[in-house]
Amino acid sequence: MKRLAMIAALCAGPVAADPLDLINYPALFEQSAAEVEDVSETRSLLRLGDVTLIRDESLPRGYTGLDEGGQGAMGCFVSILATIESAMQACEAELPADQVDTQAAYLKQALTFYAENVVPQTTYEMVEERYNALVASQIAGARPFCSNLDLVTRLADRIFSPEGAAEVTGMMSTPRLPVANPCL
Repeated sequence: MKRLAMIAALCAGPVAADPLDLINYPALFEQSAAEVEDVSETRSLLRLGDVTLIRDESLPRGYTGLDEGGQGAMGCFVSILATIESAMQACEAELPADQVDTQAAYLKQALTFYAENVVPQTTYEMVEERYNALVASQIAGARPFCSNLDLVTRLADRIFSPEGAAEVTGMMSTPRLPVANPCL
């Protein structure tokens, strides 16, 4: 599983805090300034339900978020869907028909969840546009995996399995900020 997480992380790159770059971290910290906890000279935390936001200038984008609810980070799930899709496009490969249908259903649910829970809320169309841009940005990075595409197809097999369906349903059962960490 760690090898699969590495593939997702390699493709996601510097946008790991929010793969679609839609969460307005500065505004969240500003809106909830009284609840911000300074834990060091450079690091502050903000807890929003099961999600902990971290502000730290040493981070690649200055902010990140941790989903500590145990259901799975929705930003990670969106990154995984983008990784699978970009690898399939890069390698000119196709998933089995049942997995294509499952991926399309998951994608619609995940992007809807993202639009409804990102701060500030946005439209499904904006989330879809950002998702498509993420996929396009990962195609070149996915090409080196074409010689070992089974890594990506195993990830797809896991995500699109009946066991994976239960995880995905659980992941989308609680509204929360769609941060990307922890991933898998």
